[in-house]
Order: sequence, then structure tokens, then C-alpha cells
Amino acid sequence: MCRLFAQLSAAPTPARPYLADSAYSLLRQSDADPKRPQKDGWGIAYFEGRRPVLVKSAGAASKERRRFEREAEKVVSRSAVAHLRAASNPLGLPISKLISKANSQPFTDGRVLFAHNGTLEIPLEVARTLGPLRRNLRSRNDSEVYFWQFIKHYRKTRDVAQALKLCVKEDWDLWRECRDKHPDKEKPYTSLNALIAEPTRLHAFCHAFRPKPARSLFTPGLPWTVMTFARRDTRLLVSSEGLDRKPWKRLTPPALLTADVDTGRLRVSVRELQLPLPRNPS
Repeated sequence: MCRLFAQLSAAPTPARPYLADSAYSLLRQSDADPKRPQKDGWGIAYFEGRRPVLVKSAGAASKERRRFEREAEKVVSRSAVAHLRAASNPLGLPISKLISKANSQPFTDGRVLFAHNGTLEIPLEVARTLGPLRRNLRSRNDSEVYFWQFIKHYRKTRDVAQALKLCVKEDWDLWRECRDKHPDKEKPYTSLNALIAEPTRLHAFCHAFRPKPARSLFTPGLPWTVMTFARRDTRLLVSSEGLDRKPWKRLTPPALLTADVDTGRLRVSVRELQLPLPRNPS
């Protein structure tokens, strides 16, 4: 499982406390369970004004602690996203083709930051629908295909919720056409959990399929296929699970958290997202 982090605040705010220093920081989550390490890359992205800054590595954050901490120290921003990667491999590729800086997350088109947790099981089929955006693919990571699929729909609709719904619909439409080619798979994806950040806005999409959710690292009873969020002072934090020992709220899928600081004040809302799913997804 990958690990997700996002921060949104009304004024530029240091992110290092929760990226690297807190009781359950993202860095601590990277190797808290040696049976489930996030060893296949990491990335930190944030906005300086409206300009995205992106730092990525193909290594394990747990083995690059000093570099991770140095990069975390630089993040003083209203909007930031970070990702720890445990690589999925829906195409059955050699591991050498999966691990590289290009394969690491987050991704950006210069306007949006995007990080995904889960597996898009039919990345080739989805990639064929990207049109001219397919030329932007730089990796063999199914998450990058999902990112450009989202961008395709977002540029048309200018609405995050609608773009996510169109991604879901497209995945299931493609699945009905190609499922006979994938007898070893049950669905077009395991999870479409995603963080989508802009300079003054943050969205967290929670949507996953997993018959037996595994236990989170520090939060007993919390499945690792959901995300949690909390307000700390003037900032909103979203993460795979709580980053400190204080209370956190759980996103119950399918849910969309939307936050903005357009007015100079942090506004947060959470709603159930009605998705165009088959009656009995399988």
C-alpha cells in the first residue's frame, strides 16, 4: 500500500512537522511495519505561489531519511502533497521497469498535484483513451495513467467531482469490453484513492475495493484503504492515517473531501460521492 499526505492552509505553513517529526509522521509510516514497507520511491510536491515544486526519488524514504527531512524542511506552503510508494504491477513487468524517479509520485501537469493509492488494473486500456495526453506518459506506473485520465476529464468539465465520476464510469465501461482478457482480475481497479491539490484548493477522493481490509499501522480498527483528516491550528491535514496521537476523522468511501482557502479562511466539506458503479461490482 502507498501512503498519502496533504496539507492546505490559509497562509504558507511548514509541513515538516507532519512529514518528518510527529509521532506518526509520514516518514515514520514508511518503515513502521517491515512486512509492508513503502520502499519503491517517494515524492514531495508543493506550490510556491502558483508554481508547483516537485522532488522525487526512486529510493525508500526510510533509507534516505536525511534527504527526505531536508526536502520536508523546504516545504513552507499553503498547499502540499507527499507520497510513499509500494509499487503495484498490473502488467506483470520486471521490477527494474517499475522503480525509477519517473514512476514515483506525485504527478503534475504544471497546475495540479496528484497522488494515488491503489491499482488501476487495466492501464493499457485506459491509456488508449487519453488521446493527445497519452504522449505525456513518462513511466510504467498505472497511477500516472489514472492521473492523465483525471486531467483529461477535469480540463473538459472544470469540476473535480464530475471528472472523478467520469474516470469511474470510463473504467467500468472499458472493463465490460476487456474483462475476458483479464481472467485473473476481478475489477478494473482496487482503489482510486487520490489527492488532488491546487494552490488554494485540496480534494481527497476515497474509493476502494478490498474484501478484507488490512489493519493500519498506528490506528487499530482503521482499514488501510481509507483516508483520515484533521484540522490543526490553521491547517487541514489529510493522510492515509493519523499523523499524531490526537483525534482524526475517517473518510467513509465513496467520499470526496473538498477544502479551499480562496477567501483567506480555511473551509472544509465532506460529502458522499454518488458514483456510476455497476449494481454488483465484480
